[in-house]
Amino acid sequence: MPSVPSNILSFLRAASHYIRESRNLESPELYAVRKRYSHALLDKLGIELVSPEKRELEANGPSIYVGNHSSNLDALLVYASFEMDIRILAKDSLFKIPYLGTILKREKHLCVHRGKNASERNANIRKLIHDALEEGASILFFPEGTRTSTGKLGTFKHGAFYNAIQNNVHIVPMVIRGTFEAMPKTTLKIKPGKCSLELLAPIELPDASMGDEATRVEWLAEQTRNAMNKALDK
Repeated sequence: MPSVPSNILSFLRAASHYIRESRNLESPELYAVRKRYSHALLDKLGIELVSPEKRELEANGPSIYVGNHSSNLDALLVYASFEMDIRILAKDSLFKIPYLGTILKREKHLCVHRGKNASERNANIRKLIHDALEEGASILFFPEGTRTSTGKLGTFKHGAFYNAIQNNVHIVPMVIRGTFEAMPKTTLKIKPGKCSLELLAPIELPDASMGDEATRVEWLAEQTRNAMNKALDK
């Protein structure tokens, strides 16, 4: 029987301890504990994190964050940076992973189904996003839909931008660096190094004079992708 990689064992131990300690916690204590455990796990994995100050992370209010998706480490960087209610759209298979699934369900992250009958099973996702924003949470989309296999920013799906317009909240682009080099899509091994999470300037919604909803969504997606590509090219 093959041995379990040490980084997977580290995650399972940290997740188990976090679940026990956070069982009866409410916000903001819950998010502070989550951030502490995520930081500790990154340290154990040899990842040095550079992230924005707390006041910058909290300045936008309920928003839709859009990030590039380079690695399985991306969500851990988000957890280690945000001491607030931010809910991630995550594929359904992640909700079935021991410990991780428990955390995702408890913290009301949003399950996106894939495969057979996906459209029907995702029919209520827009309502869940609307309700979360009404509760004061922010939503994180990885609009590429999957991790990059090249390290470059892929094409964007438009769900984040439709939801921003329909809920009248701005888009906050988020640029993650270093995770592709530390843990690309093709491996479970982690290479120690420095990773960073940077927030870019919020992108205001286009007004109705720019055209119908589909036109405004296309414009918003293009503006967001251009801003992220410019930052990633630095």
